[in-house]
Amino acid sequence: MDFEFIKKEKNEIEFVVTKEDSSFFDLVINIASQKREVEFASLKREDNLEDKFYVYLKTKDTPAKDTLLTCINEAEENLKNIISNLEKTLPNSK
Repeated sequence: MDFEFIKKEKNEIEFVVTKEDSSFFDLVINIASQKREVEFASLKREDNLEDKFYVYLKTKDTPAKDTLLTCINEAEENLKNIISNLEKTLPNSK
């Protein structure tokens, strides 16, 4: 996974992600969109055949970096909970 920052300001972050599937960042953007401090959050793809997409986050008053990191941590916790629940409910394959 490669990152290239386009914009790094207090209330605004935009970066390009290459060589990675966008699924995790779709979850991050979904979580960010539900936060009060977020003014706008999006994931944009120019071409579905390329492994390249853009992540954009704009906050009202809080630092965009802090909000982005919080959303990433929440997404990670959500995925860990899903894995844990699946491990409990799926039968053992012995």
